[in-house]
Amino acid sequence: MKQSPDDVTQFHSVDHTPNPAFFAQFMDTSHAQPTAQSYKQIIMEQLAVQKGATILDIGCGTGQDALDLAQAVGLQGRVIGIDSSETMVQEARARAAQAQLPVEYVLADATQLPFADASFDGCQASRVLGHLREPKLAVAEMVRVIRPGGRVVAADGDMDLIAIDIPDRALARKVIHAACDQMVQGWIGRQMPRLFQQAGLRNIWVEGRQMPLDYAFFQIAFRGMLQRAQAAGSILEEELMCFWQALEQAEQEQQFFARVGGFVVSGRKPA
Repeated sequence: MKQSPDDVTQFHSVDHTPNPAFFAQFMDTSHAQPTAQSYKQIIMEQLAVQKGATILDIGCGTGQDALDLAQAVGLQGRVIGIDSSETMVQEARARAAQAQLPVEYVLADATQLPFADASFDGCQASRVLGHLREPKLAVAEMVRVIRPGGRVVAADGDMDLIAIDIPDRALARKVIHAACDQMVQGWIGRQMPRLFQQAGLRNIWVEGRQMPLDYAFFQIAFRGMLQRAQAAGSILEEELMCFWQALEQAEQEQQFFARVGGFVVSGRKPA
């Protein structure tokens, strides 16, 4: 099977992939999913954004979350989005050019933030930690740069909490585990509360959510990932073919079902 260049597991190295534009397109498609807005609302509520606040968005991607935060803080506030991808930062700047909002985008490493201690009132990381090789360092950096009493909020999936309905249970389980293991941090959803606690945050709050996936989005999200798993020997080519055939049949019969579990976690820096 030909290796797909469009693989969501490669968000950590967007600029070095064959098709960097795919990742911006994927983010747009992901933001359009019905549950994306509910996740965003929870994050905003947990950040408790006030007018005039200064907020940091880790792994800003195309910049949409930062724009929404900028609207919330108003013209007296400030929002900075950081991303390790030059492609993403340029795209975010282009999209924000006419917005007339207090937002800026910076090329930076989440594990080495170029900001002084206690520079921000709050910090968010939405679907970012799962792509980092050292998420513990990233959480520690988020805590460092927020002021005492400020909040850190992160949202991410847990790739072993995928529910798929196909006749072959053993195959479904094998595919789910193979997909999880292709992520840099496939279990990050369940690990975030511990990382927050280890970073010294208090009043840690956790909420689990399930994201329904239609067949079109499932293919975009998982085809490249599973081809990588097959190339790594985690799943056989014929098994992967059977898996996609089962999903295609379910879609044709209007019985396709897939969900991926995730968590939103927040914590407060001690005053």
